[in-house]
Amino acid sequence: MEEKEVLLRLSEEGTYTADMPSGRVEIGEKGLKPMELLLAALGGCSGVDVYTILKKKRQPVKNIDIKVRGVRRDKHPRIYERIEMEFLVNEDVDIKALERAVRLSVEKYCSVYAMLEKSTKIEVRYTNGKDQGKV
Repeated sequence: MEEKEVLLRLSEEGTYTADMPSGRVEIGEKGLKPMELLLAALGGCSGVDVYTILKKKRQPVKNIDIKVRGVRRDKHPRIYERIEMEFLVNEDVDIKALERAVRLSVEKYCSVYAMLEKSTKIEVRYTNGKDQGKV
């Protein structure tokens, strides 16, 4: 079992410094916004999976862009009601390999996706510029 710990310390009004094993970031009013970080965490988690799987499948990965868009409700707590994630890769990548990589990420490997899908509808799309699909 793995355990992680993050220490947040108030650094100035409305802003915290978060010290983590992987580094330090500012979060809050004058730093990164927590709900934006959640979207970045989802895209980053799944993106690492997709890249790794495509490389193992010997795909010529040159570019991967991941667009993550969240729609929050108006009342508090202002959770995401819907999240859309789209993978855009270079056209040399086989669309079937891309589909398999994205599917494995969201159905098996991405921990952030697994946590969020319990409370939020997440739509996942992918394209290599020529073909596209949806998980």
